[in-house]
Amino acid sequence: MRVHITNIYGIGGTAKKAQQMVADIAKKNLHYNELGIFMYPVDSDSSEMLRTRLDGILASVSYGDIVICQFPTWNEIDFDEALVNQLNMYGGLKKIFFSHDFIPLMFESNRYRLKRTIDLYNQADLIILPSWRMLDFLRSKGLVVPKVVIQRMWDFPIPINGMELPQFNRVVNFAGDPNNLNFSFVKDWKYDAVKMAVTAKKEPWGEGKNIEFMGWMDDDEVLANTLKENGGFGLLWTEDAYWMEYMSMNACCKVSTYFSAGLPAIVHSSFTEAGTIARKNLGIVVDSLDEAVMRMENMTEEEYVQMARNVQSFGELIRDGYFTKKLLIDAVFKLLYE
Repeated sequence: MRVHITNIYGIGGTAKKAQQMVADIAKKNLHYNELGIFMYPVDSDSSEMLRTRLDGILASVSYGDIVICQFPTWNEIDFDEALVNQLNMYGGLKKIFFSHDFIPLMFESNRYRLKRTIDLYNQADLIILPSWRMLDFLRSKGLVVPKVVIQRMWDFPIPINGMELPQFNRVVNFAGDPNNLNFSFVKDWKYDAVKMAVTAKKEPWGEGKNIEFMGWMDDDEVLANTLKENGGFGLLWTEDAYWMEYMSMNACCKVSTYFSAGLPAIVHSSFTEAGTIARKNLGIVVDSLDEAVMRMENMTEEEYVQMARNVQSFGELIRDGYFTKKLLIDAVFKLLYE
């Protein structure tokens, strides 16, 4: 029996980084076999061309193997369905679906795909979901897969010195695009006592505001070191109600980026891992930016240092890929043992 895992190519951004990070950990640490999938316009294929393409992707798969599909492949659900149909032809094969993003919940315009996506997921022998909230929601909509593993957090493996604590600065770092409508709060930053440092090039709307533009950084190591050098906190936030609902169910790479860099995080109380952050004193859990700024203004250096030390320890898990290694091992173990 071999364990295989899909991995996407031909796409940029966080989606690519997340899938390739998981696949790299699976290959290097657990010796899983990679099944490479290229992002392309699926409707350009005839049914025969698609079948031939899938035969090539699955050439190393044998009867009785385990295949971990990282979904979505971002090739439209037609491709994902065809991939699963092809896998169903292998006798004794077990299927694990690792849900990175649930497209029908990401955008309100995609809600019509909900049933079709759940029907696809119901063909799994085991499913990996980001949170218990996501599981509860999908169960209420018809998910019946009996075996489930909860991810909880992403890893962010980078070679950074985790022994040096960040400085106690009243600054919030935001690793995101301020021009994204989900993050419009950046442009509305109104606080003089706390600086906003955002990973974007300088924009005219920042004039006269307590905002620092750090420039866009595609290199993860450069990003983490820049965040650590800035000190203060990392901010995970939105004031868009629909996106906030999604963030309350999904694992978010931004938080792991901050923790890996050694920064405590500021998150909304609805965030899926807000309880963990509060319980382990890894940051500030609030209901508004006003409250976050007030907490930062009233915080002592001693309180910040203790928080940063907690993050220092917790960050070792994220920098060394332990969340990913654990969920991949737990998934195979639960699939075959329980």
